[in-house]
Amino acid sequence: MVKTVSIIGIGAVGAIYALRLTNLLGKEHVRVIVDPPRMARYHRDGLYLNGEAVKFNLVTPDETVEAADLIILATKNHQLHEAAKMIASQVGEHTSILSLLNGIDSETYLATLYGQQRILYGFTTALDSTREGNRINFTNEGIIYFGEKDNSRTSRLQAIEDLFKAANIQNRIPDDIHRELWAKFMVNVSINTISAITGATYGECAHVPAIKHMIISTQREVITLAKAQGIQGLDESYIERYQKIFASLEPSGKTSMLQDRESGRLTENPWFCKRASSLGKDLGVPTPLCDMLGNLLEAIEIIQHAR
Repeated sequence: MVKTVSIIGIGAVGAIYALRLTNLLGKEHVRVIVDPPRMARYHRDGLYLNGEAVKFNLVTPDETVEAADLIILATKNHQLHEAAKMIASQVGEHTSILSLLNGIDSETYLATLYGQQRILYGFTTALDSTREGNRINFTNEGIIYFGEKDNSRTSRLQAIEDLFKAANIQNRIPDDIHRELWAKFMVNVSINTISAITGATYGECAHVPAIKHMIISTQREVITLAKAQGIQGLDESYIERYQKIFASLEPSGKTSMLQDRESGRLTENPWFCKRASSLGKDLGVPTPLCDMLGNLLEAIEIIQHAR
């Protein structure tokens, strides 16, 4: 049974799940880990979800607290190393760590710090939240996919599934979490990058033929890469599945990568197209679309930040 949860990262993803878990377990049992400057900013400016102010149990990394049963990481990839250090004081013998970061690498890194036995594999999808400053708006709360490295059904998976269901957090434990992680990677590499370059909304990604064609072509490239990596079962059906998901999201909504670029924040390009290109070189698989898109977005960011 999961009694205490710690969360790091209360942006467009983490804040929604922090709210659902706080409503279930009580404020004293759900801790949001922040550094002192962020704590001061949240106390000063507040945080709003769909226009309503929310207050969380904020703690700094150096506070003495009991170990958490579950720690959820919901930061961006470039914040992973810092976040991994910040959770240290809340990791105990029986703590499970669930990363919701995009990409295919965060779990491996966390395992080097805290041991493979503590690490769960996961991500969230179908979430259409938009963040502007201290305000987060959403219509779809998304689905958390999670599982063990070996895809076994363990008692801790059951306990976390029970927790999420009780908190009204949609979740799935797939037969193969690695296939699903790669499916989400396929989406991040394609729609996130292309939307960040073109400025396209979810609706435009789903319905503008030229953009839709580019997204699907890039996804096929990632499927080829996944097969070379030994991932089984990632095929055209996943392209169809995610096309339906795109079409179900708020048409005016924007991917997190587009939001980051428009706000002048660092994007996760190194963990999306650039990572796919690197893997392609390692595996001897051509990735011309990933190469082009990754380089194009990198150039856009360099110019944007130089102005």
